[in-house]
Amino acid sequence: MRLRSLSILLLLCSSLWAQQYATILYRQAELPHAVPVSEIDSVVIKDVAEVDATYFAAQKDTVYVVQTKESHWKGKKVAFFGDSITQNGEYVNSFVSLTGCVADNQGISATHLAARNSGDSNAFEKRYTKISTTNKMVIVFGGTNDFGHTDTVEFGQFTDGPKTGKYTFYAGLHRLFKGLYDRFMKRGVPVVVMLPIHHGTEIDVPEFIINADKSFTEGTNPTTGKTFREYVNAIREVASYYSLIVLDAYSYSGLSPMTEIGSSNRKFFKDGLHLNDAGGLKLARWMYPQLEAVYEMFYDF
Repeated sequence: MRLRSLSILLLLCSSLWAQQYATILYRQAELPHAVPVSEIDSVVIKDVAEVDATYFAAQKDTVYVVQTKESHWKGKKVAFFGDSITQNGEYVNSFVSLTGCVADNQGISATHLAARNSGDSNAFEKRYTKISTTNKMVIVFGGTNDFGHTDTVEFGQFTDGPKTGKYTFYAGLHRLFKGLYDRFMKRGVPVVVMLPIHHGTEIDVPEFIINADKSFTEGTNPTTGKTFREYVNAIREVASYYSLIVLDAYSYSGLSPMTEIGSSNRKFFKDGLHLNDAGGLKLARWMYPQLEAVYEMFYDF
């Protein structure tokens, strides 16, 4: 009743505010920041008590409107290209909920970025051509299995380049990222390489070995002798060579399974590597503002 009375009152008194009028709308939603606008036909508020703070306190030539933020990616098709962490869907589903995008989930469990041989058809470098060019963004999220599995290729070196038939981690990265650049970036579609989150200590080859005295030893892949940090740095190095967009989830996402070692009540991880729902939401929220900026780099808004 009070809400309806306020609406009528504001409509009757429109001439008192430089011929502006306001229709008060009731919206039960999260309250983002308020921004001043010079001319507007409606004021969106969270509840009736907010009228005093937002409208009546404003100068007569300014109305304050509460804006509800909408993602640039709403309704846009986005490819999530990954391994089991993507296939399981925790961060993908959370990102869809946050943005309203349409997910094209291209995750396949246990897959590697770099092909181990010519028959490794599920490797990222082999299957990127199956990603539809109708996607408006491609997010690449892998690498943990290249380190974690013992049946992996030799590490190689940056100068291996995209040479056909050369099976090293570096060569596979070159073929993958060059292929994605040619298929998408040349068409104006952003390719985002998200560095893998920490591999942890509990699944496959451990990233770290925790000693009895709580010191730790950095684990190495038995085939290549390389640490997970070296794998992560190689991904960053080759992605940067092709000027792809790199999001450093390894360093800055706030997700590290080492913080949950021995915990009976895991917060973000199911098993020391794979995300649970809370972990998926945390990663999606970390991605959100960065990928909004990516949209503004590539598309009109």
